[in-house]
Amino acid sequence: MYQLKTGQESFEVVDGEFAGRKYIKGKVYDKIPPNEKKKFKTVGGRVPEVGGQKKVEKKNSLKPQTSNLTPPKSKPEVTNEKLESNP
Repeated sequence: MYQLKTGQESFEVVDGEFAGRKYIKGKVYDKIPPNEKKKFKTVGGRVPEVGGQKKVEKKNSLKPQTSNLTPPKSKPEVTNEKLESNP
């Protein structure tokens, strides 16, 4: 699926197989004129039909990173007892 890029004004195609079609900001389209592709961005995580089959675009997912670090050691217990020293 395609949508006009931010800052791109709406337009109407004047020649070719897409002649007479209007492309408006904010609308999503499944087909766009090939020579105007630079004005569009792919949206929705899906790519329009290609060769009669739908393709799904994989989004970059942020996977939680695992670490091989060992957990911190527990702190020694603190008591109010005095330690006896050997003379």
